[in-house]
Amino acid sequence: MAVPIPVAAFQLAGYRQAVANTLYLNFTQTVYRSKFIIVLLWQLLLIVPMAVAQGQMYLDGDDPEQDCGLTLSGKVLDHDTREPLIGATIYIEELQRGTLSDEYGNYHFHHLCRGSYTLKVTYIGYVMERPTLRMTTSTVRNLTLHVDARQLKQVVITGERLTEEVQSAGTLSGRELETTRGLSLAESLQNLSGVSTMQTGPTISKPVIHGLHSNRILLLNNGVRHEGQQWGAEHAPEIDPFVASELKVVKGAAGVRYGADAIGGVVLVEPKALPDTAGVSGELNLLGSTNNRQGAVSATVEGKPASIPALSWRLQGTAKRAGNARTADYYMQNTGFQELNFSGTLGYKKENYGAEVFYSQFNTKLGILKASHIGNLTDLENAIGRERPEQTSYDFTYTIDRPYQDVSHHLLKTKAYWDTGNAGRLEFVYGLQRNIRQEYDLHRASSADPELTLDITTHTTEAVWEHAPVGNLTGSAGVSTIYQNNTYQGRYFIPFFRNFTAGAFVSEKWRKDRLQLEGGVRYDYKKLNITKRERNSDIIRPEYQFHNVSGTLGALYDVGYHLTFGLSATSAWRAPGANELFSDGVHHGSASYERGNRDLNSEQAYNFEASVTYYGNQRLNGKLSVYNNFINDYIYLAPVQPPTLTIRGAFPTFEYKQADAIFRGIDLDLEYRFTPQLYLESRTSIVRARNLDLNDHLVGVPADRYNNMLRFDTDRLAGIGTSDTYFALGGTYVAEQTRVPTVAEQDYMAPPAGYFLLNLEAGTTVQLGRQPVELGITGSNLLNTAYRDYLNRFRYFTDDMGRMLLFRVKLPLNFSGR
Repeated sequence: MAVPIPVAAFQLAGYRQAVANTLYLNFTQTVYRSKFIIVLLWQLLLIVPMAVAQGQMYLDGDDPEQDCGLTLSGKVLDHDTREPLIGATIYIEELQRGTLSDEYGNYHFHHLCRGSYTLKVTYIGYVMERPTLRMTTSTVRNLTLHVDARQLKQVVITGERLTEEVQSAGTLSGRELETTRGLSLAESLQNLSGVSTMQTGPTISKPVIHGLHSNRILLLNNGVRHEGQQWGAEHAPEIDPFVASELKVVKGAAGVRYGADAIGGVVLVEPKALPDTAGVSGELNLLGSTNNRQGAVSATVEGKPASIPALSWRLQGTAKRAGNARTADYYMQNTGFQELNFSGTLGYKKENYGAEVFYSQFNTKLGILKASHIGNLTDLENAIGRERPEQTSYDFTYTIDRPYQDVSHHLLKTKAYWDTGNAGRLEFVYGLQRNIRQEYDLHRASSADPELTLDITTHTTEAVWEHAPVGNLTGSAGVSTIYQNNTYQGRYFIPFFRNFTAGAFVSEKWRKDRLQLEGGVRYDYKKLNITKRERNSDIIRPEYQFHNVSGTLGALYDVGYHLTFGLSATSAWRAPGANELFSDGVHHGSASYERGNRDLNSEQAYNFEASVTYYGNQRLNGKLSVYNNFINDYIYLAPVQPPTLTIRGAFPTFEYKQADAIFRGIDLDLEYRFTPQLYLESRTSIVRARNLDLNDHLVGVPADRYNNMLRFDTDRLAGIGTSDTYFALGGTYVAEQTRVPTVAEQDYMAPPAGYFLLNLEAGTTVQLGRQPVELGITGSNLLNTAYRDYLNRFRYFTDDMGRMLLFRVKLPLNFSGR
């Protein structure tokens, strides 16, 4: 067989015999030919330039090894199975010499001198290793490689040696994201360790990261900081998860890159990149749920015209409708919702510059549980903690009556970038958002108009320069601004306000071999102007100014043997919001009365985290992170007695208070493979929080949460033309929250008991002619357990949802005929 390889180069480098033998063995042995031909060709492509360079080096001067006669030899083996790796590349960096392992995994280097050498050992599908050794005599050294978890098709836990952030992060993408389609953004994210949800009945949920939520969690929707009335416990993010191809959570204080307020973490909602090949394609998603009889349809169409190759576009839309949700025993009255969303993207991309325009609109109508709006104090006292609402004979209906909320959110984003060659990349983003929230009360409704309309408009800008690598150093610098104007009509809850924020940051990362170091600093200034009519009809216009610095220091080190260690120290701060300073009235959606505190100071958080990642193993992979988040002047909503009676009914009362607090916890992700197809996923989240001023526990902290799923993956089912088939069965256990305040601030109801929910996932892809059809089912609470969750604001009045089966059909579409 003729092999087109420049043999002369190997002769110059002294490679003729070793490589010729390897080529002969691997290309003439029939048993190995089909299995290793691609690997060998790839490795030879790597070795030939090395050999040429070595040959040139010898031509330019004397052979440095001509008086040396030491030999280095051994085997290249799989670390776990101890099987020989055939065709692995072994390269001596100091001498620029390389060779390949033979069919028994053996390798040889001859004519070496005494000294220290660094070997670079590579093999496709395995993690590169760089062992060092000192030779004084001829040496036999076996080299072991670890399977690269990134190359394993089914591994879920990230197996990268070094990641992009020194802080812990979790990502939902691919199948993991697909199984959450039809759920809200927060419900999707609670599949990640360290993330739970704060609910207001079955229709509203928002993410909680390491015990923190609302204004302490930043959400970036397609690169724009999401701004609405997110301060409310019942103000769910107005983001359609169908837009995203990836959901990423950065856990812990992240104020340097993302700005003030990122005390608890950041959620990034990332759509997939616009198409880069000509044609038109898309997908259609159909969903149906058994519990609330939800029906949903979401469609995406995208394309790139062949006549204008720099242009690409995407259109997307989602419609949902659901009726009354059901507990294990009864329907919850007035808990339906409707949703209608759409978005469009237009991009223009050249080699060194480009631009993008994105517009989205999110519209929803949310029913509020009627049992939460009660007319008098006696009825409220009787309702709280009752085993079931007084009236539970309601039938299923899609009708949404008072009380309810009608919310719309508009986002316009424009982005432009310029690759400045050797200088780096400059990017500018402008975002315009308008959020309109209308609240319709149950009591004292005199017309069809809402009793309260909140209207906030936000302008955001960000300019970021990512400089070109300088040696092993990469980084970025940027400036950002936020301008907001909030107005209201109807009953008072929060005042008119204008908010201006400006910030600047610098962040750098140094990375070499197994070590990554990261550091950054940011300064933010915030000015808040309030306009409020007092009870005596006087108009006040107080002005608040806040400014502070955020910082981060971190390190990651891959010690080998599957282990990576990480340490980080980060800080962030948050100024009090207008609601925390001046709220005074019925908080409609959460069925509570809230009072602000005009003397609040800024929060300052100092977060420390240590992590260890075990990666690249064929059996066991996982990550353990331990964090300690100290928050100076932590602002929290404390229950106060007695309840408040208003003309709109009787409501539990809460007041904003401030104290030094500490949040500590553990996140644990594990995956163990019994076989390549059968594996166990386990996620554990534990949070401990204390009020340091009162030496007491804090209210509203997530209980311990454990999630375990046994999964089985197979490409095909016997006798059935399917692919990408999977089954999963497992459960979620949430413990009773026993760590609640005892010194003061007694809650209106003791924490509910812990609970266990049995869940399942299954899916497959069926080929109907040329059309693939992806089918899936997600089941939650299969045992129809009656339970109440501590973080559900309506646990005072009702159980949580019972059994639910969610069916999914996805049709990938190609309109280009290919």
